Formats: sequence, structure tokens, C-alpha cells
Amino acid sequence: MKKNIGAFRGVTAALAAASLLLALTGCSATDAKATATPSASETNPYGGGFTVDAPKATDVVLTVTGSKTVDYTMGELEKLATKTITIVEPFVKKQQTFTGVPLKTLLDAASIGVGNKVNTIALNEYQFADTVANLEGNDAILAVSRDGAAIPMDQGGPIRLVYPKGTKYFTYLDAWNWSLRTIKVTAGK
Repeated sequence: MKKNIGAFRGVTAALAAASLLLALTGCSATDAKATATPSASETNPYGGGFTVDAPKATDVVLTVTGSKTVDYTMGELEKLATKTITIVEPFVKKQQTFTGVPLKTLLDAASIGVGNKVNTIALNEYQFADTVANLEGNDAILAVSRDGAAIPMDQGGPIRLVYPKGTKYFTYLDAWNWSLRTIKVTAGK
């Protein structure tokens, strides 16, 4: 499962700031009333807690590297988005409709075949390595929208891998790479 280092650092910084504030005001930790404040990882499984502007249609948001490299802009991915699935998204546990590009379409364009292994790399450098056969066999979709709108960065966007219910990878959460940036071949046939 993904580890949210950013949320951990944020909680650590918040605790350090609270300790400094207590020291400056002459109040000890035992004098202060404890209030439970949920961390970013408790309220948002994607971490963050900040907003980022959605990419423009001309912004390159994905690079796929096989025997050739293909850069995709957000607009190009939106035009290629032909697959829609409605699922109970496993991280937020609510029904959502994702529209995206079958991963096979993107891999074929970069000449990445079923016999290859690839690494999917997110903006936060989370990586998931697997075979193309497994990803395509589980109907991987590169989602570009959720419920008819752009997927905000702090909610796993702007693009992310999702899987239909009934596939093995629907419950294999390591394969759900959100805020995806790069797909590249790691080994050949």
C-alpha cells in the first residue's frame, strides 16, 4: 500500500509547531487541552490537502516510453478516453464514474507489447512494476475524469490507473497508481 510521507512530514511539522507554541506561551503539554485533529491522510487518502490548478489541454501530463517515447497532453488523453466504468472507488469507498483510455491503447502507441514489464511512476515517485500482460489482463484504464469532471491533484489526479470491478486488480490496491506521470519499459521479452 502507498505510504504518505508528505502527510507524515506535515503531522511532524504540526507537532513541532505546537510544542514551540506551548513553550513560547509558558504552557506545558499537560496544561493544554487535547483536541483530535485528523491528519491529511485520515481525511484524504491521497494526502495533500492543498489544491493545484488542473492542467491545460496543452500541458504534457504523461510520458510513455517503450521502443519509442510518446508524450501525451491532457487534451490528447481526453480525446482518447473511450472507456467509462462506474465502481465503488476503494480508497474513498464511494461510487464514482471514471472515464479514460484503455492502457493497451497507450502501450501499443509506444510499441510496448504483452511480453514486456513496465514501471508506472507517479508525481510523488510512487512506483508500481508489473507485466503488461497483467495490466492489460485486468483491463487497466488511465482515468482522465471522474464523475464527468477533471480529477483534482489532491484527489489522485489529474490522471490515474483504475480497474473495473470483478478484476483481480480491483482489490490489488498497489496497482492503483494515482497522479501518474510516467510509464516505461523495465524489461523486454
